[in-house]
Amino acid sequence: MATDRLLPICDLLMAAAHADGRLDQREAEVVRELLADLIAGDLPAAVDARIAGFDPRGFDLAAAAAAFRGDPLDERKRLLYLVDAVQEADDELDLAESSFLAALARALEVPADAVAGLTLEVEELKQALATARRGPPPIPGRRSDEVDVDLD
Repeated sequence: MATDRLLPICDLLMAAAHADGRLDQREAEVVRELLADLIAGDLPAAVDARIAGFDPRGFDLAAAAAAFRGDPLDERKRLLYLVDAVQEADDELDLAESSFLAALARALEVPADAVAGLTLEVEELKQALATARRGPPPIPGRRSDEVDVDLD
């Protein structure tokens, strides 16, 4: 892997680590490990500084993904797997993290079937939650406006 792409990948991974609104130290450690694996060596000081100084408020997902959009599909999918590894580091499932991964997949123009299983199916979860909020179905043979009154 070319080291000129290391900082943009670092930004993607750090944004993924911050996707749930907080940075878990385990996520930052996984970012360092993954980046070191990519270059098969120690991280340059510039990468350590980038990790330490990363500000998620200034991150632009579309711009970051644009640098990789022309890559072969397998390389773009590899980025998604790296992001997934970072997000799993804290052992928590989070809708914001899943949404970030799905948004990155769209920005990288990766087909939805290529990321099946990586993301929580947010729309399905929203529908299930809406159904649960409506409560159970009415009791058969009873009008919904009837009220039980115990006169004893």
